[in-house]
Amino acid sequence: MEEVYVEEFMSPGCVGCPAVKKMLEELKGEFGDQLTVEEVDITVDTTRASQYGVMSVPAIAINGILKFIDVPKKEDLRDALLEEINREE
Repeated sequence: MEEVYVEEFMSPGCVGCPAVKKMLEELKGEFGDQLTVEEVDITVDTTRASQYGVMSVPAIAINGILKFIDVPKKEDLRDALLEEINREE
């Protein structure tokens, strides 16, 4: 199985970002080495945010594709991650 790469777009003062961060930490615990999460502060890395078209946060990209804007349901995020993990097999 290949690793799944998640970019968590956030900014200081973002109301929903702590919930997304906690959710991703919990899922990292479930998926272990299969999941790499990078936090991207859109106020610092404006180039990457604009490449993805991120206009609001939180936003989540999985393996280079923007999948979620706002706080997703944990089950939806888990399903999206599992889909990518299974695609890699």
